[in-house]
Amino acid sequence: MYSLVRPFLLHAITSVHAGSGSEIGLVDLPIQREKHTGFPKIESSSLKGALRYTIETPLNQDEKKKMKLEKLELIFGSNKKEQNNNDTQSSAIALSDARILMFPVKSMRGIFAWITCPQVLKRFNDEILLHKLNVEPLVVPEAKTVSSERLIVANDHIVLEEYNFSVKITDEAKTLVEQLSALVKKELYTELRDRIVVLEDDDFADFVKLSTEINARIKINQETGTVDNGALWYEENVPPETIFYSFLYIGQIRGNGVEGLKSAEDVEKFLVEEGHFPDVFQLGGNSTLGRGMLRRIWV
Repeated sequence: MYSLVRPFLLHAITSVHAGSGSEIGLVDLPIQREKHTGFPKIESSSLKGALRYTIETPLNQDEKKKMKLEKLELIFGSNKKEQNNNDTQSSAIALSDARILMFPVKSMRGIFAWITCPQVLKRFNDEILLHKLNVEPLVVPEAKTVSSERLIVANDHIVLEEYNFSVKITDEAKTLVEQLSALVKKELYTELRDRIVVLEDDDFADFVKLSTEINARIKINQETGTVDNGALWYEENVPPETIFYSFLYIGQIRGNGVEGLKSAEDVEKFLVEEGHFPDVFQLGGNSTLGRGMLRRIWV
């Protein structure tokens, strides 16, 4: 049973391909999506694996840090490549699927906007209340509202991609922006205050389904200098600036543990206070292309 919960945001620094496997369709390698909404997500298994790899790799390269590797195995569970059949260790932590909170869309004014919708905001609030966290629920403005004039082209209209929306500035939208700015604190240099747009649920759903990045990839034959037969594929990426949210669940170490690492509070201290939970890490495919970089922001 997990006794501690730590919410956090994930800010996409680069394009991110958290893949769902190959499919027969226009996109050969799509991203992970929720089945019932079609919203982009990052599955908990992908998130946990990426975090473990990021924490573990530098420890493997330093003999003096072998004790920390033992602690890491107590926290994340046994490494399947190294475990014996009768010597296994269950994980003391879990992560929720990372769900979408804000999605970036090209804007005629202001370069880009972060869009969200009432359904997404309400779901975030539901999860915060469910875990009884000391986080103020977000204000849920009515749809088609903005917090400032920065994105407005003329006559209270904004243009996102090729679509035109009539909007209005409301106090609720201004309050929401202040709350979101407080969540990201000073982790982002890009100001939220002038870029937040609350769209209708259906419009938001259309953007997160149709405005992701679709990239054509090829493999070149080194001998001929031409494309290998069949080596052309299309893959989908979540664009940079996308913001997800997730929860870190922390329990006590299974078994006896080690000195200084037994309770849930010890695990939290090791991961959070001692800084082992990375500020930035890579997740998903195309790591050799510099993609998949995510910034973690504690809420």
